Amino acid sequence: MAEYITGAADTDAYCVIDATNIETAVNQIVIYFDGWNCGLGASAVLRAIAEHPPPSLWEKFDKIIHIDCTRWKSRRALQRAIVDELKLTQQVAADFDRQDEEDDFSGLDQGSRAEIPDVARVIARSLAQYRCFIFHNGSDGMVDLASCGIPPPELFSTKVFWCFSGRLSVNKEFFRDQNSSHWRFLRASVVPGKQNAILAEEAREMALYTHKLGLDVTPEMFTECFLYYLSLNSRGGKVIDYNWETHASCYWVCVGITGGGQDNQAWELALAMQQHMRLEDYSSGVVKRIGFQLDISTKHWVCITNSCFEEVPPGTTSLFFAPGTGHVSFPNERFHQADQLRVLKLCRCTFNFSSPPFHCCRNLRFLGLDSCLDEQRQLGEEETGERAVETFQRLWVLDVCHTDWELDFPHETDEQVATDIREVHINKGRIWRTNLAWRRLPNLRKLRVAKATRYWWETDRKAQDEIMDMVKMELLDLSGNKTMQVLPSLSGAAGLKTLVLDGTPPSLESFCFDAGAGGNDDKDAARISRISLAGCSRLADFRLSGSLPKLEELDLSQTAVKMLDLIKVREVARSLQRVCLVLVGCKHLRSISWPQTRMRQLRLLRIDTRSSGQDRGEEECLHAFVDVADTRFLQSLEFLWTTTPQLKMDLCLSSTSIGNDDGRSCHEKMGCTNSTSTGQLLAAGLPLPYRDVCLLQTATKIDGSSSAMQFQPLDFHMEIGDGISDITNVATTQARRPISMVMNRVESLHVHDSSSITTVVPEYILLTNLLISYVGSLNRLKWCRVERCPKLDTVFATNKDPNSFFKLKTFWAAHLLMARSIWSGSPTKRGLSVYGYGSFIKLRVIHIHSCPRLTFVLPLSSNHFLSYGLETLHIFCCGDLRQIFPVEQEFQEEIAATHETKGMLQFPKLKDLYLHELPSLQLVCEAKMYAPNLETIHLRGCWSLRRLPATDGRRRQDGRPVAVDCEKECWDELEWDGMEYGHDPSLFQPRHSKYYRKRHLRGTVLR
Repeated sequence: MAEYITGAADTDAYCVIDATNIETAVNQIVIYFDGWNCGLGASAVLRAIAEHPPPSLWEKFDKIIHIDCTRWKSRRALQRAIVDELKLTQQVAADFDRQDEEDDFSGLDQGSRAEIPDVARVIARSLAQYRCFIFHNGSDGMVDLASCGIPPPELFSTKVFWCFSGRLSVNKEFFRDQNSSHWRFLRASVVPGKQNAILAEEAREMALYTHKLGLDVTPEMFTECFLYYLSLNSRGGKVIDYNWETHASCYWVCVGITGGGQDNQAWELALAMQQHMRLEDYSSGVVKRIGFQLDISTKHWVCITNSCFEEVPPGTTSLFFAPGTGHVSFPNERFHQADQLRVLKLCRCTFNFSSPPFHCCRNLRFLGLDSCLDEQRQLGEEETGERAVETFQRLWVLDVCHTDWELDFPHETDEQVATDIREVHINKGRIWRTNLAWRRLPNLRKLRVAKATRYWWETDRKAQDEIMDMVKMELLDLSGNKTMQVLPSLSGAAGLKTLVLDGTPPSLESFCFDAGAGGNDDKDAARISRISLAGCSRLADFRLSGSLPKLEELDLSQTAVKMLDLIKVREVARSLQRVCLVLVGCKHLRSISWPQTRMRQLRLLRIDTRSSGQDRGEEECLHAFVDVADTRFLQSLEFLWTTTPQLKMDLCLSSTSIGNDDGRSCHEKMGCTNSTSTGQLLAAGLPLPYRDVCLLQTATKIDGSSSAMQFQPLDFHMEIGDGISDITNVATTQARRPISMVMNRVESLHVHDSSSITTVVPEYILLTNLLISYVGSLNRLKWCRVERCPKLDTVFATNKDPNSFFKLKTFWAAHLLMARSIWSGSPTKRGLSVYGYGSFIKLRVIHIHSCPRLTFVLPLSSNHFLSYGLETLHIFCCGDLRQIFPVEQEFQEEIAATHETKGMLQFPKLKDLYLHELPSLQLVCEAKMYAPNLETIHLRGCWSLRRLPATDGRRRQDGRPVAVDCEKECWDELEWDGMEYGHDPSLFQPRHSKYYRKRHLRGTVLR
């Protein structure tokens, strides 16, 4: 027996059980099971327990919960698997979707996503009646099952049976820091001669899992693959670079484990098995010792790591050779009996490249050459390379590393060179002498050329087209080629799925480029200046890293990238001036992680995450165009306003693309310019009850008289449009912070056509508590326009003490069917005291129309500044409006006691007052108004109005009365305070309409 040493203080925390097969182990397993050595067979034991529980378990538990997370994704995926097993999916599906979406916008990768507490509580309630839990842990460490919702064993007597699944290596040191008081670590005794049988059970377990994925992999295939890997890796792993990560599946196909190599299914099965076996975890010395214990006497896989090698043993199917030191000569006679050889890798061998010694191996399918030298070149002799080309034509896979094997392919012909070759891997070497048209290899699926000693297009510009029309190409890896300036054309590569570097085939699914660490000398740095993958609609995996000092443009428009990670890109700050993340049409984009270096040279940024969008023109200075459909995406843009001192931004929050193909900006298409007048809007939606009053002419006069009414987007412009999620729905502090930061910098704001938004700026935006870091003061806002938002209740809401709206000059609101107020404070403290000193001091124009439920605009209090600068007040068609400016009681008493203004509130700059179709309006301001510079008053349909503002009596007596255009009936109902208060009819010059208020019969008319 062999004991499993865990380092636990309690010796009872581990023990060895006598079990020579799976059936015996099932009845003895308790908590953690390590199998028959490094996890071998452990997963099969737990599955057997779950499917056929021993009687001892049935006596204690009426149900066993079995969770298989062999293919580990994240702790959240584990929690989701538990939910599925308990059939709780419909109950908590919304919780998963909501949190996944939040994490997408936060840029949190899939593997780091944790459990959801609300879901954990649902699981805990459901598991109250069960006490047995079996868990296949496919992660790299311990998992806190209690955080997923599994009742803690020490509190609820829950039994948890688990093992590490999906790999063989287990780090013993891992358990040293674990609390052993509630754990038992078990391991089955190792019986000599039984390793192959236990390995077969492990293979059966993996075959069962892959079968659930729809793959027709037999247990025998997995067993052979395990034997091949473990036996060879244990014998030559320290000398020979097998490169299992790249070639394991190739070895298995070429040696015949998964079937004939001409069948695509054989390659797909081999790749699926390699991914499931997780070979990267099998590098420990303990796992390698398992390979020595396996019986491979019936196999013909040979690994030789010394120079005493006379001849290939008859029947050998795989041969890996590396001399102990230096290079050795390799004569031809060593392969005379190697007619069954299918896989060959030679390291540090010297032979005739033109007539290789393995030319006689007719069944050779995989050839690997590592650091080999040409014997004839060293002797200065030249030979024709027909035999070398013939050898190449038989291959399925060629791997050349640190070797220049110059094959003499025919020149200037489109004749196919080889029809069987599927993969070519070249690292610091080459297989061509002058050029090679890769399209002459019609069956080529994978091509890797890393750090080639000579590029095939270097001497002939036409050679850049040598990959064109390769419809079967699936992977192209050109990594590490730092001096490359232009990619070969990929036109017609319809099957290309993975490109490691750059390109634009529409079928591309992943892109990876690592430019390396670079250096102080620019000649060592990558020369890539432009990366464009525009139009690759399937591209979802984009990875860029390393030193890119010459990168000037990055274009990922119309791709399916979801989480763009640029955090590992370095030295980009020296040159990156245009980031054409015209991510136009990138509707899946959720987050961007930017380089850690500050990009001070950035000049243009374009992002559009909607289903379609328009490109924008060039900019000489830094200008960001951002069009997104969810406010949470703003988390990815914080670097703009934290590291960029001078920034111009056009930010559009809308789920739909606005505009057409006429080339105008979205702001022009939305009417944010002076081309859309008040008159045009009135004509579109305002009733005209009086034929003698032309409101269109009045509106035209309004538009032309005030420069503040022009709506040109300013340097930091924000737009909220149709389909955007309500800002108030953003719950997390992390998501609220960037919204507040945007509000801190926005200069012009246009909100329109949103069917869901209930407030433009919610309370948390205007918080000024010093303990809260996401304050949005709106102190830079100069104009704001809000229209056609049917559910909007309050435009700006607050219940704290914000210092806001210091620079606001123009406010416009139209067609807000449910809005009750524009600026609103606390329900118990209705005044402008909720705003700090200086708020609204520059407000010149207020224009409101077609807001039928509006009851007031802005409450005033003692610290107000609104009346100081207001010049024009336009309000149309607001049926419920009773007071435009209500006044706090305390402030009203203060005004009444002021002798300088005779108990009136001054509006020193007010010139124009336009009030139309306000039947409920009683007072413009709850306090008496004094407007010495008042010039014009337009009234229509204000039947309840009883007071006009007082004016400068001495000025009006000099011949400049205030012009009043209103109905005679309305004029007759007005109340006056007298000449001494500047409030007398003689100071006004009325003009009455020809038609009066139409009188209606009271009651009903019976017919």
